[in-house]
Amino acid sequence: MNINHYTSFYLFNIVITLSLLLTHCTSAETRLFDSEPDVRVRIINTKNNLLIDFEGSWQLNHGSETMEIANAEAVQFSVCPQNKQITMILADTLTFVTDRINFIANDENATISIADVPYGVGWWWEGKEKRTYEGEIYLYVNTDDLFDVVVQLPLEEYLKGVVPYEIGGNSPLEALKAQAVAARCEAVIALRSGLYSGENHDLTSDVECQVFSGNGRRTPASDKAVELTRGIILTENGAPINAYYASNCGGVSELIRNVWFERVEYESYKVHNKDSKNRMDIDLSTESAAREWIFSSPHVLCNPDAGVELPLFSQQNFRWERSFSAAELTKMLSNDNQYGKLIDIVPQKRGVSGRIYLADFVFENQTIQVKGELNIRQMWKPALRSANFVVNMEGDSITLHGAGWGHGVGMCQSGAISLAKQGYSFDFILNHYYTKASVTGMY
Repeated sequence: MNINHYTSFYLFNIVITLSLLLTHCTSAETRLFDSEPDVRVRIINTKNNLLIDFEGSWQLNHGSETMEIANAEAVQFSVCPQNKQITMILADTLTFVTDRINFIANDENATISIADVPYGVGWWWEGKEKRTYEGEIYLYVNTDDLFDVVVQLPLEEYLKGVVPYEIGGNSPLEALKAQAVAARCEAVIALRSGLYSGENHDLTSDVECQVFSGNGRRTPASDKAVELTRGIILTENGAPINAYYASNCGGVSELIRNVWFERVEYESYKVHNKDSKNRMDIDLSTESAAREWIFSSPHVLCNPDAGVELPLFSQQNFRWERSFSAAELTKMLSNDNQYGKLIDIVPQKRGVSGRIYLADFVFENQTIQVKGELNIRQMWKPALRSANFVVNMEGDSITLHGAGWGHGVGMCQSGAISLAKQGYSFDFILNHYYTKASVTGMY
């Protein structure tokens, strides 16, 4: 750290400390909630059978009936589609109940574990695992005759199940704190807007919202990060902002309008920069600039070869490639329609980070134009790590060379870890990625 950065770093911390003291005494306009709210998180909506272990003592409620379950393993619940009722098998006893159940813990340490919880659906890391949850648990039957499993718990406890899954529970404390603030912002905006809500839930638990996976990867450090930032969010002009974040920006942040055309363009998202401590404007929207950047190894925070040890997800995704045969890619991209052989993939518009948001997929019989960074990524199965890629076609072989993991808007989690490892505080990290936002106490 040079002298100028060292001095400005500590001056910035003094300003932020004073700011936090003031914001904890701000007007009612800043107080979004009188007290910490509860959140209802849908954790499953694609299964018709559940296998649940109960640790500790629980009260099961269905209709006007209640029963006690204590330290019970492998309790099976199934949806009966003929009458949309839930079947429960406990100790070899078959019980029919109504179309909803809820479980309330009788002691504060009680948890449930659910087998084969799906995660990463539609992405290359898709899988299932046993996950453990606390809070109040609800089972509903949805319109597809499948379970909606919803966990209700206080916002800060919810965040303890988000932070370690989003950035890694063993990340440096200041990076964990920055992630906690960003995740809190996302949850608050979702609660206020209903963006991810349904009849029985406020938030979802996978990447379309933010990953909430219960207690499995919580660490003392990730819990501490949530506790030390309790109630802190980012605001612009007194209003909370969506604090978007992505795993690895590939070296340059993206403007929000090039990723989500319809979302609010906060002042912080009108700014894009090379991901370095000295902010630099850079434009990779031309094909030649994007190609040169992707095949380079720039000195940026999220580059695992830039001198700071970064986690495996950064090492694997700062630069990446995927190869296909022409026949394989033709079948995948045409969705089995009779477009003929794939001839070319032609980017029409790139964002400032190099991410493609308008592309032509040229087949023998038809050209398909795809708009939207995520829609382009999801043409592939599994979806691409990012839309920041260039195409090399040689004979029957087609190779994509890409940069980054995610949309690139807002905080680069890899860069946040790098800054934290270099001694920077969470508020410095937040200011680096959300340049026009203020750190504010919410409750």
